[in-house]
Amino acid sequence: MQLEAQLRLCRSCILCYKSGLQILSRSYAQKKAANYYDLLGVKTDATSDEIKNAFFDKSKKLHPDSDPSNPALHGQFVELNEAYRILSKELSRKEYDFKLHRPYSGGQAFRSTSNHSNYGRPHAQESSRYWEQFRHSQSPKMTEEDRQHQKRRNLQVAMYCVIGMMLGIGVHVVLFKKLNDIHTNFMDEKDRAIMKIYNEAKERARVNGFEKQIEILRQNHDAFQEKLKTMQSGRHK
Repeated sequence: MQLEAQLRLCRSCILCYKSGLQILSRSYAQKKAANYYDLLGVKTDATSDEIKNAFFDKSKKLHPDSDPSNPALHGQFVELNEAYRILSKELSRKEYDFKLHRPYSGGQAFRSTSNHSNYGRPHAQESSRYWEQFRHSQSPKMTEEDRQHQKRRNLQVAMYCVIGMMLGIGVHVVLFKKLNDIHTNFMDEKDRAIMKIYNEAKERARVNGFEKQIEILRQNHDAFQEKLKTMQSGRHK
């Protein structure tokens, strides 16, 4: 039992020794990679195809799925992707080269991206530069003469609006009055026609007398009844 315990202790020491060597080798490789070019293993004047090929080769070796037991591969793979994202685009690569040759003018040339807080920083810088050009291109302040001219123009527009409103109201009033006159004349004409018919009927009744008028009404009633029967018999057929 004592011998078995010693063997287990030796095996644990060997594993710890190997892990320490791996950690030291990875830290040395990270210190050696002073910038994105060194991280990808290419020269500073490398072409886009060379950068792409180097990224594919490195990503196969540093992919987390290649060695699931090694958690440090994730951080290295993230840094590799960040380096390729910067160097694969012409604009971001020029900006990075500028910072690389002038490290005190734009920040550090290479920073660890194992934490995901720096992913959107280049895009934020590009966005700030984009909106900065509009702030610089704004028109200068208006002079007092320009303000007075603008004020006169605003007053003219307001007066034109008021005049247009008054003209619209006047047109509506005239049209309403005209329509009211037409309606009144039509109703007066209709009343005169009805009154004329009434007076003519009244005069005929006076001339014919009461008995004659009754006889005429009966004839008209009989004619109406006969016409009504004819219409009803035609419907039944």
